[in-house]
Amino acid sequence: MKKFFEYIGLIAFTLFSFYYTDKVTKVMNNKDPLMISIKEYRDKTKETCKEGYYTTDGVVLGVSGKVVSVNESYSNMVTNGFDLESMVYEEITCKVNKESTLYNFIIKGNETKNSVSLFINIKSLDLIESLINVSNNQNVKLNLLIDGKTLEKNKKLLKEFYNENYDIVYNGSNKEDLKLYIKTIKSFNKTDRMFCMSYNNIDNKNICSEEKINTLKTEYIYDKNVFSNTKNNLEKGGFYIYNENNLTLKELNTIINYIKGKNINVINVTEMIK
Repeated sequence: MKKFFEYIGLIAFTLFSFYYTDKVTKVMNNKDPLMISIKEYRDKTKETCKEGYYTTDGVVLGVSGKVVSVNESYSNMVTNGFDLESMVYEEITCKVNKESTLYNFIIKGNETKNSVSLFINIKSLDLIESLINVSNNQNVKLNLLIDGKTLEKNKKLLKEFYNENYDIVYNGSNKEDLKLYIKTIKSFNKTDRMFCMSYNNIDNKNICSEEKINTLKTEYIYDKNVFSNTKNNLEKGGFYIYNENNLTLKELNTIINYIKGKNINVINVTEMIK
């Protein structure tokens, strides 16, 4: 019994030693000029979340904030001193985010993000490389709307675009076809860039939410007068759909130039809603 109490005492002493050492270390670190500098920088640069909101049609997402992770940043700099490139940040998540709106339509990205996202509704892939070339020349990223069967059939080509940060968005409405889309995207060794798009008579929100995939929705779907329609309805955070055809190919460059002329960025949907 005596040894039992000795062991208990030893354990208690060890735990107290760890606790005391940790407290002393924190006190010493808080007096360290490096730690003080990091905390001052944290307070000066903290970006709060720009919250989104709900509408009767769906959700307009917010923009996450960020704040310096003091302890991780300190660990990175303790040897070589204060260095902005060694700063580590933590994300400040909005209440209205991708995860909390999984069962709602996302109808826009945040308006304060100063961006729009353009989608090409793939028909035959005959013009897709030409459309991508326009995008590359403009240094912007499009999104490709496609069903699972077409994606799987053309996965070699589409994987190249996907790996260049062209998002591939599902536009079918069949459960098995959606599973084929998911399987093919996963074969690209990516799982964080899957989305569905609901428009016209396509309503895939239920089957997509079952697979934990967000569903986008837009009323901006143009198959004629694509430039004038885009110009007349341009709004920050908007999603715009164009068909893969010669008219879109002819006017895409003009559309992008006009958007840029309004000091609005053209980005993929991953960037738009993160």
